[in-house]
Amino acid sequence: MDIAEIYPLIAAAAERSGLDWWLLYGVIEQESDFDPGCESGCGAMGLMQLMPATFPAWTRTSLLDPANNVKLGAEHLRECIGMWKQESPDEAIKFGLASYNGGPGYVLAAQRLTAEAGGDEHSWAEVAPALEVVECAGKRPDYRQMQDYVAIIWRRFAARRGSPIPTIGAGAAA
Repeated sequence: MDIAEIYPLIAAAAERSGLDWWLLYGVIEQESDFDPGCESGCGAMGLMQLMPATFPAWTRTSLLDPANNVKLGAEHLRECIGMWKQESPDEAIKFGLASYNGGPGYVLAAQRLTAEAGGDEHSWAEVAPALEVVECAGKRPDYRQMQDYVAIIWRRFAARRGSPIPTIGAGAAA
């Protein structure tokens, strides 16, 4: 599948979810590098690397379908961002990206630790370091991976936001 064939899938998902086209582009770029057949070692699938356990009603084939994958991934990302109503819109995106990547439980626990330490629990920059010491149900997150995930997508998104959206046949974007 050519990258330009993914553009209309992103456009449709952005319109349905209300998320920025470039944010969805950045998540797909980071998650799968635009490979619709991508499968991770932990079982995540497709362009937006969806976990089957998160979408139990969907078959493997359905989750690997690019249109379904982008639609479901965008809806899930919107839910992850929507959890963070106390944060500014940009901070909500950062917290939402971390939740999408590593799960909201770790992010909530890190936020709580930050507040208890007197930090600003509404600032991703202050909460992110607390991921190193957080634990949920006896498990610890891959905190560096979560921090890097947010940083990479945010940096790319901030640079691209407001830029013209590529059209079909336009080739790869910046």
